[in-house]
Amino acid sequence: MSRKIDKKQLARLRKNAEALHAKDEAYKKASDRDFALWLVMVLVAAFAVRLFLFEPVRVSGDSMYDTLVHNERMFVEKVSYWFERPQRGQIIICYYPNHTSTCVKRIIGVPGDRVAITGGELYLNGEKLDESAYWEDLIWGDMAEITVPEDCVFVMGDNRNDSSDSRSPLVGPIPYSRIVGRVRSVIWPIEEARKV
Repeated sequence: MSRKIDKKQLARLRKNAEALHAKDEAYKKASDRDFALWLVMVLVAAFAVRLFLFEPVRVSGDSMYDTLVHNERMFVEKVSYWFERPQRGQIIICYYPNHTSTCVKRIIGVPGDRVAITGGELYLNGEKLDESAYWEDLIWGDMAEITVPEDCVFVMGDNRNDSSDSRSPLVGPIPYSRIVGRVRSVIWPIEEARKV
């Protein structure tokens, strides 16, 4: 007939086992090795998730005001562009040519689109673009019509007069290969959390 072990006896057995393990060098080395391996696996998994799937990114500056505000944290998803092309209106994180930090901008034009600014208004494929959801002012400076190249997007900040973007010859259209991911939501501060 088996005898039940109460909590006190179980605690005493555990304590005795730990005391034996503390004296056993081989056990300690194996335990340390297992912990180090576990820690490396966790770090590799976290790095892979951040590199390939999603990451939080901080808004820096006012170029997307008032859609996104300086110092807000965004949730950037990186998977959807593996299966579909970027679309007009989406907000993305990308790298500009010769830049090491990312920028957040809205896609205005996709391959084959013609983009121009005339008389303070943005024109897409010859028609004035309705930007009332995020911009209600005149844009300073005209831009001759350009056609967005294949596998590129034309991006602009929602704060049209305070944004360095595809209008600049130093930036121009952004190749797909320089797009990091799509902004899905603001996650911080909590009271400002929202879908984008």
